[in-house]
Amino acid sequence: MQKDTIVEEVRSIRHEIECECQEDPDKLFEYFQNSQRNLNDRLVCRKPKLLELPPQRQKAA
Repeated sequence: MQKDTIVEEVRSIRHEIECECQEDPDKLFEYFQNSQRNLNDRLVCRKPKLLELPPQRQKAA
């Protein structure tokens, strides 16, 4: 199986962040909250779209 360089890079960065936070879930949560606050102007939050269902077909009589 071929290695995916993007997946490898994401895993490497995730591992660095985990090491930086000493694999403590509370520190990881704080890290991601701070990142979200710092990048708030670059994040997108869209309103959810309503689910549109196709019209039901009527049975032939």
